[in-house]
This record gives sequence, C-alpha cells and structure tokens, in this order.
Amino acid sequence: MGQYEFSKVSHALHVNKNFGNLEDSPWHRDAVYPRFSDAEYKRRHEALRGAMREKGLDCLIVGGSSNLMSIWGGVVWLSGHMDHRSVSNYVVFPLKGEPTLLYPMAGTHIWAVKQQAVGVKDVRSSRGAGGFGKAIAERIKELGLESGAIGFASINMEGWGPEFLPVNYYLDIQEACPKARLVLVPDIFHKLWYLKSKEELAFYRKSGELCDRAVEAIAARAKPGVTERQLAASASFAMSDGGGYPHFLIVGITSMTDPAQIFGNPNPSDRVLEEGDLINNELAAGYGGVTTQIGNPICVGKPTEQVQKLWEEAVLPSARGIEEVLRPGKTLEDIREAGNVIVRNGYTGRPTLIHGIDIATSAPHVWMEAAEGHDYEKTLQPGMVIMSEPNPATKDGRLGLFFGRTYIITGEGSERVTKLPFELISV
Repeated sequence: MGQYEFSKVSHALHVNKNFGNLEDSPWHRDAVYPRFSDAEYKRRHEALRGAMREKGLDCLIVGGSSNLMSIWGGVVWLSGHMDHRSVSNYVVFPLKGEPTLLYPMAGTHIWAVKQQAVGVKDVRSSRGAGGFGKAIAERIKELGLESGAIGFASINMEGWGPEFLPVNYYLDIQEACPKARLVLVPDIFHKLWYLKSKEELAFYRKSGELCDRAVEAIAARAKPGVTERQLAASASFAMSDGGGYPHFLIVGITSMTDPAQIFGNPNPSDRVLEEGDLINNELAAGYGGVTTQIGNPICVGKPTEQVQKLWEEAVLPSARGIEEVLRPGKTLEDIREAGNVIVRNGYTGRPTLIHGIDIATSAPHVWMEAAEGHDYEKTLQPGMVIMSEPNPATKDGRLGLFFGRTYIITGEGSERVTKLPFELISV
C-alpha cells in the first residue's frame, strides 16, 4: 500500500500492482456517511487505552463482524467502518502510536472505506481475507511490539459468549512474533460502552425513528397474500430509505384462531398472510454504528378474544410496569419484579424481560427468574440504553405477543426512543 501516485499510474489501472497500491485517489471523495466528531473518536481511543493499561496490554487486536452478535463491534466504535466482506475486519490498536484499520480488499473499495472510517486514519489492505494474520503481524512489528503483550478482543458483544479471530490468523501472528505474549481479552469493551456519550445518544434516537418506520411499513403492507419475507423486505427498505440499515428482521405469521407461535420467525419464510392472522415481529435498525430495537404485534382483522385478553392482562401490565422502573436508582431486581406480573396474572412466556444495548444486544440481562449484570450496572444510571421486551404467552404455549421498546435512562427517568404508542395494531 502507498507505492504509486494516482496521477502517475491512472493511465494503467488495469495493471494489478497499480490498481491495488495507490497512495492517493479521487475516488469516492463525495461519499457522505453519518459521522461522529473527531472529539468523540478521541474520547473513545483514550478510554480504550486506559482499559489497556489496566490489563497490561501493549496492543489490542480488535475485530468487528457483520454477524448479529457483533454488528461490527469494536471496529465501528473505533473507526466508523462497517463492511460485510470476510469473517471480520480488524483494527490494530497500540497503547502508543497510530491505530491501523485492516480491510480485505484494495483498489476502488478501500477508498470508499477511507471516507467512512474517519476514526482511524491509517487504512490498509490485507490483500485478501486470508491475509489478515500476516498483515496484523506486520503492523505489530512496525510498532516495535513483537515482544510485547498483544491482546485479542472478542468480536461479539459481551454476554453472547466470546468469539475471537480465526486460528489461522492467530498462528500467523504467533509464528511472526514468537516472543510476544498473546492474550485473549473477552471483557474489555462493555465497561466502555454501557454509558453512552451525548453524541452517541443522538444516534440512538435516530435509530429509534428508523425502528418506528419499520413497524409502520409492515403494518402498511400487511394484506392477505403478502409473505413473511415480503413484510421483512418492507421493514428493511424503511430502515435503509431513512438513512440507516437493518440489523435484524424477525417476522412471523400465525393464525389467531389456531396459533402456533409465541415469537416471530428469525428467518422469515414464504408463509402467506391471511385474514385472521397475527404478525409477531422484532426489528433492529442501525444508524452510524449503533442499533435500537422494537417489536409490536399486528393483527390482520379484529383481534380474537384470546389475543385481546393476552394483550390487556399481560402485555400492557408488564410493559408499563417495566417502563415505570426504568429510572436512575432502580435495580435489575426492580425490573424483574415488575415484569413478573406476567406470571402473577396467570401467563407464561419467553424468559427475557430486558437487556442492555451497547452496539447491539448486551448485558445487563433480566429474565423472569434471574437478573445478571456486572456490579457497576446492577443499578440503572443515566446514559444506559435498555431494550424492554416482555413476551407473554398463554399457558398452552401456543399464542404469544412480543412487545419491545428501546429506552435511554435519563437523569429524571427514561426516554423512549421508539415513539410508537402502546397499541395492539389492527389492519
């Protein structure tokens, strides 16, 4: 990378070495992306370096994947970069010195990346997805850290179970830097992410607007003859058309008179919508590197007595009860107590009541039977983002209603960033 001036080789871009090794280019200079400020990226970089000092790390290898448990993770947080190519992209983040973003392609692609990844100035190609290990090792050596403590951050959000870079990359680094101390670091980011900055909260609010648009798009298209897949497509378009992107689209159809579903389908099918059906959905929209979530049941036709009763006796009491305790000073146990009105009122359901959102779903978690989180997050604090998602079901386990809203914990209480009212939608 960085060998040929564009003006000197532009006449011969068909030559591989020219096309893949440009040190400058006018390509994609007009691209526009949602961006955080330089000051925000500086804050993030300094926060990560503080955490690295605590763990005794000289360098951290940060992965970010498009999988739903990562949604680009530490890579997008440090740089702004999002991409679907390869298992993961990586940032080599030293305690001292400039971080480097590694991307699997060169040529025209990498110049678009440079416009998006404004948080990291040094962007390089790994020359193919399989070259990440060697490219990481090369940068470690450039930094003079081949004998240092090199950490590998989990690619996923904390709480999903850690996943790290592929073993072939690890072996490449181990071979190139035999004196380095290589350390798996599953838990470095969550403490930096669970309280959001002012700039970040603005992006969560925009993401919430996209979630509302997506539910409205499904409701608008919900006519007999439309499939689950087509409903999901309408939600996806609403998110992208509004300036964001889909994180996940869970959409499922079942009969209200002969139900066989308590939660939407994570892989929307070609099941055709009919009069008298119920649409369960959970949708997540991304905007500029953050995500929020929503869910709202939709009835095609008048709700049956059973659906209406479940809504009034379990969904509304649990959703309103949880909302009431989403305020500073309340605890995870307070949330659990509020959500258990579902069981007290004679119903069952999926165990989850709430979870945190970092970049995607994360700790803390509150289920019907237990609450789990680090000591520092067991009491709600301003700046936390929480997804409330009670999902009551009838005692026969055949009918359920998923209802989700995303909240910011504020100084006085909470702010719902998904603004749709608490209504059982009928079309």
